[in-house]
Amino acid sequence: MRLSSFIRLALFFMTCGLVLTPVFAQTSSYPDKSVRIVVPFPPGGAADIFARLIGQKYGELWGGKQSVVIDNRSGAGGVIGSEVVAKAPADGYTLLMVTVGHALNPYVYSKLPYETRKDFTPVGVIANVPSLVVVSPDSSSNTLQEFLANAKSKPGTLTFASSGAGTTSHIGAALMESMGGIEMTHVPYKGAAPALQDIMGNRVDMSVDIILSSLPLVQSGKLKALAITSPQRSPLLPKVPTVAESGLPGYDFMSWYMLVAPTGVPEPILVKLNEDLRKIATMPDVRARIEGMGGVVASPGLTEVREQLNSEFDRWAKVSKERNIKVD
Repeated sequence: MRLSSFIRLALFFMTCGLVLTPVFAQTSSYPDKSVRIVVPFPPGGAADIFARLIGQKYGELWGGKQSVVIDNRSGAGGVIGSEVVAKAPADGYTLLMVTVGHALNPYVYSKLPYETRKDFTPVGVIANVPSLVVVSPDSSSNTLQEFLANAKSKPGTLTFASSGAGTTSHIGAALMESMGGIEMTHVPYKGAAPALQDIMGNRVDMSVDIILSSLPLVQSGKLKALAITSPQRSPLLPKVPTVAESGLPGYDFMSWYMLVAPTGVPEPILVKLNEDLRKIATMPDVRARIEGMGGVVASPGLTEVREQLNSEFDRWAKVSKERNIKVD
C-alpha cells in the first residue's frame, strides 16, 4: 500500500513538472525573438510616438539582442489593430498600444470582432496627456465659465468639433456636457487638423483637443485656451486654469497611453514587461520627452493598471449611455 501510494505521488509530481517545464522555459528566456507593438492609429500621432519611444527603450533594456517592431494598423477607431492583437498568440510577443477609446469602444460600437474586457489584459501605462478646451481667438468667451453659461442658456445651439466620433476630443466634450448639464451639437471631422482649422476660423465654437496638437496653436495665438482638462495646471501654460477650477469641480480627463496584451500571456512575462516599462518611465530622457509634449509620466504596477482600466470601462459606459454616443 505504501509503495503504491509513493508511486502515485511520484507520478503526480512528474506530471506537474512536465506541465510546468514548457511554461518556465517560455518565460525565463523571454524575449528570445522580436516583439511587435501594434499601434491601431496612423504614424505620427501620440500613440505612435509613445509606442516608438517604448519600443526603443525596451530594446535597450534587453541589451539590444531583441528588436521591437512598431506595426501601424489604423482604422475604425482602433478596432482593426485591436483585432490583430486579440487574435495573436498569448505569448507576450504581440502587444497593443491603446488609449481611452479602448475603454469606450465596447459601449459605442454595436458589434466588435472581439470582447474587449475578456480578450485583453493590461501591461502598463507610460503617460497621461491632458487636453485643452480651445476656441477661436475671436470667440466672445474669454473663460470657460462664460462659455458654459452661454451653452446653458442656449441648449443645442453651440457646437463642438472632434477628430471623429468616439475619439478623445469627442468624449472629453461629452464628459463636459454630462457634468455641466449642457447640450451642444457635435461636429465630427476626419482628424484633428480640419477640426482645429474650423475652430481657428470661428466656424465651430469649441473643441477639447489633446495638448500635443493644440499647444503650438495656442502659443502662436491661433487658438485661445479656456482651460486644461488635467487635475492640475500645466507648467507649459501656467496661466490656463483647469476645467475643475472653471465651473466643473471634479472634472478630470486625461488620455492615458497603455500597453495591453492578449489575455493568457503568462504572468511572469506580464510582470517583466510591466517592471521594465516602469524602469523606462524613470529614464531622464523619457521623462523630458513626455513632459515636453505636455504629458505626465505614469508608471503604475500591474495591480494598479488593472484597477485603472476597470474603472475606465465603468466610467465610459456611464458617459456613453448618458450622452447616447454611438459610432455605428
